[in-house]
Amino acid sequence: MVSKTKRVLAMILTGMMAASALAGCTPTETTEGGGTNSTAASATESAAAGDGASKAAGGEVQDIEAMTDNIKAKMKEEAAATGGKISLTFWCASDDRKFEKSRIEEFKKKYGGDGYEFDISVKAAFGEGEAGGKILESPKDGADVFNFADDQLSTLVESKAIAPVIELFNSNVVANNSEETVSAYQIDGVPYAFPKTSDNGYFLYYDKRVYPTEADVANLDDMIKKAAENNKNVYFNIGNGWYNAAFYFSAGVTIKYENGKQTTTFNTDEGFNAAKAMCHVAENAGKGFVGTDGGSGDNSAVAKGFKDGSLAAAVIGTWEGPAIKEAIGADNVGAAKLPTALIAGEQKQLHSFGGYKLIGVNQFTKYPVTSQTLAYFLSNTESQIARYKERGLIPTDLKALEDKDIQSDPARKAISDQQPFSHGQGSSVGGKYWSTNVGGFGGEIVTKKGKISDDELKKSLQSIQTQIDT
Repeated sequence: MVSKTKRVLAMILTGMMAASALAGCTPTETTEGGGTNSTAASATESAAAGDGASKAAGGEVQDIEAMTDNIKAKMKEEAAATGGKISLTFWCASDDRKFEKSRIEEFKKKYGGDGYEFDISVKAAFGEGEAGGKILESPKDGADVFNFADDQLSTLVESKAIAPVIELFNSNVVANNSEETVSAYQIDGVPYAFPKTSDNGYFLYYDKRVYPTEADVANLDDMIKKAAENNKNVYFNIGNGWYNAAFYFSAGVTIKYENGKQTTTFNTDEGFNAAKAMCHVAENAGKGFVGTDGGSGDNSAVAKGFKDGSLAAAVIGTWEGPAIKEAIGADNVGAAKLPTALIAGEQKQLHSFGGYKLIGVNQFTKYPVTSQTLAYFLSNTESQIARYKERGLIPTDLKALEDKDIQSDPARKAISDQQPFSHGQGSSVGGKYWSTNVGGFGGEIVTKKGKISDDELKKSLQSIQTQIDT
């Protein structure tokens, strides 16, 4: 009979072999960045040596705790090739650096062993919005493990820069997450990342002293009027293409990213209606409404505004929840789905982007098992609860979501209420969307306080459409 240790190590190796094969590499093939993936070389014996990453639906749930010693044995093997030291680089957002470092210290305690040592560098140079693009510049020189937003997944997979998740871990990730979450980290049924948070989107945070009831935050025009009466403002950065998409989606504009191609219908009656709606809101710039970050960045603008009392509400995400609670007191913080806005003469529910933040493993890492284990550890139930407690970020893990503090957080309900009006970034936008003037156009509307002629609006929309279609 095969011993449990040998069986587990075989599962790890088989998963790595199949995952590498599914990534499309061979011993002689190089990917973007110029290096040959040595891990992939072992995969050439058979792409179907086992279930591996191809079993996207998830196999039998594994007791990872019981397998700790076996995983550590494999880490020791990896370390032997580099003098007993496992040197990894991890990328995260600057706001997350302190938290992620603390979790990595826990990882080192749990998986440290005789005969090898960890040297894990936590770098905050590239956050979720930048990491995917930076990895693609030179995958073999990128971080071994990195955080990224789900809209970058398809490009990372197409470029063979990200390693599929091995079945040993994927079976547990599938079991611990919803079907929607699982689909967010898969391409063609193959799992490529570990889900970390479910809040890669935006909704409304507000001061309940200004808006005592949910009815007070149902209509954007009413909100702006009431904020002005209290010498405050509503912050909604329509000078940013991520946020102003709310108006386009609500007006009926189509924004899709499929098979590597960006398509939109900005240059239509629907696009014009969205632009006119933004002009209507921007007429209140400086008197109940703030529509750009003033160059300081959304996070800084929102934190400062609530702290100095100039903001009554803000369209932002959970990452600013802790700062808002600190600024006005947790009891005064409300959260809700986005309000309605006046579009083409009707009040229409504002939509949003919504999605997930993921943790990926570089296809070129020298330590594939260690890197996969670290990614799994940083995304497991315990880490997701800890991440919420310190950073206020909403988990994906179903067990983590049962935590009483998370259950009672108004942000969780706001995300749930916004979800029917939410659009996945991965299926909506690619790099070309961000390189157009979508954000700049919104910024111009705010700067001119909505005083732009219909002809000028149509000309700008046509220009944006041409940028996307070219």
